[in-house]
Amino acid sequence: MSSIQNDRVWSWGPLTVRLMLAQTAVLVIGLIIVVATAVLVGPSMFYHELVEAGHAYEATGLVHLEDAFRSVILTALVIGGLPALFIAGLLSFYLYRTIGRSLSSFSTAAKEVAAGNYEVDVTSTKLGPEFDSLATSFNDMATRLAAVDNTRRQLLADLAHEMRTPLASLKGHLEGIEDGVVEWDARTIGIFNAQIARMERLARDIRQLTADEEATAKLQLTLQDPGALAAQAVAAIEPAAADKNITVAASSAGPLSTPVPLDPERMGQVLGNLLENALGHTPPGGAITVHTENTPDAVTITVTDTGEGISPENLQNVFARFYRVETGREAHRAGSGLGLAISKSLVEAQGGTLEATSDGLGHGASFHIRIPRTPAPQ
Repeated sequence: MSSIQNDRVWSWGPLTVRLMLAQTAVLVIGLIIVVATAVLVGPSMFYHELVEAGHAYEATGLVHLEDAFRSVILTALVIGGLPALFIAGLLSFYLYRTIGRSLSSFSTAAKEVAAGNYEVDVTSTKLGPEFDSLATSFNDMATRLAAVDNTRRQLLADLAHEMRTPLASLKGHLEGIEDGVVEWDARTIGIFNAQIARMERLARDIRQLTADEEATAKLQLTLQDPGALAAQAVAAIEPAAADKNITVAASSAGPLSTPVPLDPERMGQVLGNLLENALGHTPPGGAITVHTENTPDAVTITVTDTGEGISPENLQNVFARFYRVETGREAHRAGSGLGLAISKSLVEAQGGTLEATSDGLGHGASFHIRIPRTPAPQ
């Protein structure tokens, strides 16, 4: 990360010149007022003080000394005032030079960010906590912009990679039809429909993921019973599970407690994604359970399957976009590889966390949704 230093070659700028002129004007006007007060008002005030103190005779005798008094006062003020004005000017110059140099570093950093270079770092200006806070905020902004840009680039690269497979399949079959090698029959039509549906699903999931991560999806948080939402999700997937000879069950434990703020539609979407994921990785004869654990601090919903499991090296990547475990064997599956990423973003938007655990390949997997009873600030 490039550092924007504050000791760069510095030149006078319009702002610094204006500040210096304003400060100098204030100092000069102040000195003029002091001189005028001491020379014009001082002798008269001294004279009246003597009269009021009962020294009128002496005061009358001192009238002729007013000119000498004024001359001495003026000389003293000039001798003391000019060096003071010079020193004040030097201090002002140093201060405004430092401010101008700091503003120059911010300006340079802003131009770098505007040009697409987010690897900038504005160093501390040593001008106080306000400027240090500004520098920290600017660096945080640049870091977040870099993260957003990296996410955008990665998303585009992943999208291009993910689109390549269905497009290649469509192109290959079209070429086969043109060459007369592939017949336009029900099987070919089914392949075309499947690949088109895959791309449509991919586009829809990307739009959903983008909306969730940018907080454009409006959450409708209301008090909900997580156990009831889990039971609804299980009931919705039971027919598909029965077709694959997989049992699905819901359970709950822990003391009864108050509902938690959730968006029922979004949480239903999360549970549906997790159950569909479990159904796709569980062989016939397996089982899927959804267990709701109530504690005073949080509610935890765990979706567990007896399927293929996840290896330790793949476990940390299951929530990554487009990630599929053993992609070669799973190429026939219709998922876009975004379901778990969408689920994680939706859970986090509601103040919760989503984690995955597995004892390894062949030992199934569990996904844990934890929703605090005191939701995190949105």
